[in-house]
Formats: sequence, structure tokens, C-alpha cells
Amino acid sequence: MSKDKPLATTAFTDARVIVGDGTTVVDNAVITVQDGRITGLSQAPAGDLTGATVVSLRGKTVIPTLVNPHGHIGYMRGTVCDQGFYSRENILDHLRRFVYYGISTFQCLGTDRNGIEIAIRDEQRSGTLDDPDLATFFTAGSGLVAAPGPGQASGAPFFAVDAVHQVTDPADGRAFVRELAGRKVDAVKFWIDDRGGAAAKLSPEACREIVDEAHQHGIKAAAHIYTAEDAKVALDAGADILAHMPRSPAPDQELIERLIERDTAVFTSMSVQGPTRTEWLDDPAVRETLPATAIEELRGRMQARGGEPLFDTGETYRRLQENFATLHQAGVRLVYSADTGLLAQLPGLAEHRELEALVEAGLSPIEAIEFATRRSSHLLGLTDRGTIEVGKRADLLVLDADPRADITNTRRIADVVLGGRVVDRERLRRQWRTDSE
Repeated sequence: MSKDKPLATTAFTDARVIVGDGTTVVDNAVITVQDGRITGLSQAPAGDLTGATVVSLRGKTVIPTLVNPHGHIGYMRGTVCDQGFYSRENILDHLRRFVYYGISTFQCLGTDRNGIEIAIRDEQRSGTLDDPDLATFFTAGSGLVAAPGPGQASGAPFFAVDAVHQVTDPADGRAFVRELAGRKVDAVKFWIDDRGGAAAKLSPEACREIVDEAHQHGIKAAAHIYTAEDAKVALDAGADILAHMPRSPAPDQELIERLIERDTAVFTSMSVQGPTRTEWLDDPAVRETLPATAIEELRGRMQARGGEPLFDTGETYRRLQENFATLHQAGVRLVYSADTGLLAQLPGLAEHRELEALVEAGLSPIEAIEFATRRSSHLLGLTDRGTIEVGKRADLLVLDADPRADITNTRRIADVVLGGRVVDRERLRRQWRTDSE
């Protein structure tokens, strides 16, 4: 494939296409693209291709690029997450890593520092940041947590303690959301979780004020929760999204019915709590973008846990898998989320590991792909991506092997196509190798 030059009319032929709707697969397909949009999808022969540049994808499988609506950006360098790494340059680097691994769109939920993320997003949308190798960026700006109490820390995430707003009372929470709305954030994020009793917890009244103010400005509110009780507090407040599934106790019928009635989105966020298996670190896809020293550093940290997750316990993860099955079978609106950017959730790779976790939890590979493409796009209000259909952006993840046979085949990437343009992944690899020397 030619690199970096968008072609006016291109026909990608001979591929197997997984459309992204959870069911449809087109074998021996022809995808025609003009000016970055899909103009045709059919089985060969596709009619007159005179004037089109024909690109054979024989032996390849094509899926939509992934869309991740939940992660944290700018804090990880190599395999280590630390607030000292946060910078504009690191955020841009992560946005390129997303594209390299076939993630076209990413949303950061609540860990912006000094408005850097909002500035990058605004530059991207205005066109002043004209870099085609950056994932489309959404941000919630700075999130909200309870201010510290006697003998308790704030409810902030460990890597962004001073990046979030500490709510002193319900009125303060409302006022801060009003400030966020003035900066046109894409969502509002607030943390309810008390970190096992070690942190202060937002009051139900503060949660209601936060969500009500967000809704007055037409902004969705996402609640970080841990328990089923937290989830009910978030629902009482009117939250649109639960950023995690409840871990304990299991969701009861009341909670399930309320989630369904409100059509509340519940993020999967499973791989961030998964067991510390290390075989994925030997995948060539990992070694393409990270130096061996960084990989071995992470391997050592994971092995030191003796199979237990880096966060929480294996027993909690088992319950999480059970709760996923319960919620999915009941018809709760579950949406893919990789919670990228902390622990072992490496930018661009965490998204593929989340697909693997979803399959291990009981989805078929084709269902998992739909979670990570159509569902997540819909959550972000994006109608121009998420499936391979006429009229959509030509955002294509070209794979060397069929992920229906093995979901880890999504990491066997032949090419990434964004808006009809083939990303020059080799150029990105060369730059990362140079930076690590």
C-alpha cells in the first residue's frame, strides 16, 4: 500500500470484512472509498472499477477501527504511570500510539491537568493541530472527587491526585461543573468510590448537583463506582454512565431493572483488573513500539504479584466476570472500555487486551468487536464511524488473521486506514526507536 497520500478513489478488494454490527461478515469483499468515505461494500465482482486505485487485501480480514470511550492519557511513559510524565508531548505521543494500534478515537475521563487536554482537543477540532496520525480526541477535562476528610484522603485516582477538583460541598460541585461546561467538555466525570474506606466519598447530594448541572448544559455524566451501592447512588443522581461494573456484591434485580429502564451505559473496564499473565508481553505487537527494558520492567512487576491482578484480587476479577454475564444476559447496555493509561493498560495495547477479556467473559469475538466499534461510537454520539458501511468514514483495521478464530488476532495488524489514508506505521516505529535510543 502507498503511504500518507489520501487517494480520491480506492478499491480495497479480496478481503474478509467484519462489518462491526455483531453479525455481518462479507467474504471476498470490495470496499470502495472516495474522499475518505466508504462509497461501496459488496462481494466481488463489484462492477466497474475504472479509474480507481485497486489494492488487494487477499488473505486479510478488515474490521472497523476501535473506539475507546474511557481511559487516561499522558501519564504513562514506557510501561510506568506517573504524574511526572504528564505533558502535552506525551499526550500527543499516546494519540499516535492509539492510531498505530488501530484505535481511531479515544476519550479521557477526568484527569486533565491545567486544561492541556482541552487545548489539544480544541486545536484538533479547529484544524490548527493538523496531524493525521492522531486519534480523534475527546476529554472530560478535570473530574470531581470528595475533598479529604478526617483521616481520609480524597477519592482521586492515585496517579492524578492533584489534577482533579476536590468538592467541598454540593454547591461547589455544581459550580465546578458550570466551569467545565464553559470549556465545552465532552463529558463530566466524578468518583464515588471510597477506595475501600481509605478515601472520602462524595455525598449523594453532591452527586445530584454535579449531574443536574451537567444535564442543564447537555453534557453526559459518568460515575466511577466500585460497589452495587455506589451504582445506586449514581443512578439516584441521574448518571448516564457507570465507568465500571459493580464488583461486589453482585447486582441485584432492582439495580438491573433501573439500569435497563434508564438505558444507562455501563463500561466493561475488565482488563485493568485482570490476572497478571505475562505471555502477551512477548507478542511482536508489543515489541514494535516499546524498548525491551520497559517490557521487562512491567513483566517483573506483574510476576511479583504471583498471578494476582495489579489492582484488587483474582477473586474480585472472577466476580467481575460473573457480573458481566449477569448484566449482559439481562440486557443491560454494556459498552466497551479499556481504562487505558495506568497499571498495565498500555496506550493502544490495552484496547486489544480488553477485547480478549470480553471474549474470556463469554462474548464471541464478533460480539466483542461490536462492543468496541459500533456501541462505543454510539455512546460518543459519533454517526460517521463504528461500522464498515456506505457513508461512514473509511476507518479500517486490516488484520493478517481472522479474529473470529482467535480474538488476539486483532493485534496482528497489517495496516491501519484512517479516512481512506493508509497510516505510515513504519515511520512511527522508526521515530519511537530513535526516541528510545
